[in-house]
Amino acid sequence: MKKNSILIILLGFIFLAPLTGLSQKAEWVNQVLIGNGGRFETTPPYSDYTTMQTYDPATLATSVFNTIYTQSVQDILISGNYAYVAAQDSIIKYDINTYERVAAIADSGVSRLGLYNDRLIVSKQWPVVRFFVEVLNANSLALLDRTQFISGDCGEVYASKDSVYVAVNGGFLGTEGKLAVINPTNWDLAREINFGTQAVGIFDLFFFDGNIFSINRTPYGAGEVGSITAYNIYNFNFTNTVLSYTLADGLGVIDSVLYLKVNEGVGSFNLKTKQMIDPEVIPDPGSANHVYITSGATDYINDHLYLNIGDRLAWGINVVATTAGDSVTSFATGISADAIALDYRVPVGIDESRIKTASVAIYPNPVSGQARIQYFGEGSIVEYSVMDLTGRTLSNSTWNGTETVAVIDCSAFPSGIYFLTLKTDRETLTRKFIKK
Repeated sequence: MKKNSILIILLGFIFLAPLTGLSQKAEWVNQVLIGNGGRFETTPPYSDYTTMQTYDPATLATSVFNTIYTQSVQDILISGNYAYVAAQDSIIKYDINTYERVAAIADSGVSRLGLYNDRLIVSKQWPVVRFFVEVLNANSLALLDRTQFISGDCGEVYASKDSVYVAVNGGFLGTEGKLAVINPTNWDLAREINFGTQAVGIFDLFFFDGNIFSINRTPYGAGEVGSITAYNIYNFNFTNTVLSYTLADGLGVIDSVLYLKVNEGVGSFNLKTKQMIDPEVIPDPGSANHVYITSGATDYINDHLYLNIGDRLAWGINVVATTAGDSVTSFATGISADAIALDYRVPVGIDESRIKTASVAIYPNPVSGQARIQYFGEGSIVEYSVMDLTGRTLSNSTWNGTETVAVIDCSAFPSGIYFLTLKTDRETLTRKFIKK
């Protein structure tokens, strides 16, 4: 089945066998977390609230493990054994091994979450009218600082070694797309980069090969036109790629392919060539009948797409599909499943809490010849090495302290999955990469 199989699942609500190919020998998807916003109610007394749900791709088991007494959910961020959830007027931290609340605070206008070392960065949107970025203690969620002078409502957060980048869209009345650059040493706004009117609707950010790519969502009523901006963090140049499609949420990146909502379905975009590959990997599930893809995520280990689909009023399901558009399985969610995150785990001995952060970049990934690595942390690198899945070290080098980028020759490695390990004076970090 391909493409139309998603519609078949919607009609028949098919449940298939557990996902295959999940191995505990290498990195794997331990669980999928979904935030269900519920049926939005305009006036009290309210009867439907946000719920947190977990799904085990190995057993197909699902369960709701907590209720957040708000009316919507904006983001889920997983780091190690913890998940941070942004839910309208609250931020909750969970231990995702025990599903217990570790910390919770009241907040307002919460948009997206990001991490910079032990700081949780919170971007803001309406009804907030100033201080569009807050900085919290990632352990206790205590407020530590605010960033002033950002010009409007914000979206996604991306943290690098020496800067934090935040998408600035200005809300519903925004006419330009901007990127705020924040100095994490004092949390002051260093500058705003104006991408212009072609980047209106900027929201989701993804990093690839030295560039921050932004998905600039099509404004309501603008028709089939959207854009993707690439900003190079080394030479500070940017390019806007205008596309004749309605663009919305980004799902994630697998290798060099960005998956995103296109014309109410899911399309694929080549980050190397900056061209649309397929605008209809997954077709529109039925927006004419008020059935939408409410959120989604990519599984870069198994090459799967997780797509939450529903009508926002009465039902919701998650359809798991391959990146070719073939259906794999499905499971029930709540109403308005507007946030999703995958909990990746790694073998014992690899620092699980660090593998999914932006502290290490390796590109290109997959690699065929030479791979470039860059460190985005506060420490000083002592050495770096490459390990295969058996734990055998294939390469080990000391870091030249005068260089910001190191090069590894991978041409002699057999095709497969490898782990890059960087040892610093503060920590040990690991990043997975693939040799073609």
